[in-house]
Amino acid sequence: MSNPDQNEKKQECQNQRECMEMLQLILDGEASPDQKEHFLMHHLEDCIPCYKNYHLELTVRELLKTNCTGQAPQELIDSIKAKVIPNFLSR
Repeated sequence: MSNPDQNEKKQECQNQRECMEMLQLILDGEASPDQKEHFLMHHLEDCIPCYKNYHLELTVRELLKTNCTGQAPQELIDSIKAKVIPNFLSR
């Protein structure tokens, strides 16, 4: 997946809530292969906000994995999601 050219791609996502839900399904390993392929290979290539949010989520999850031993506490996960998701949806 390449970095979309910001001049040619959507600067606003018309389906923010649905995209955030799909992103969570993909990162949690719960999306079907077809859902994952469509979102990652088609939607992210055209949508700058979703592309950025996808990489932000990957980074946050990687930081949690490397800095927390074992499973990240659910309270921490919920706190991060409560801060990240509303900011993404308000764009």
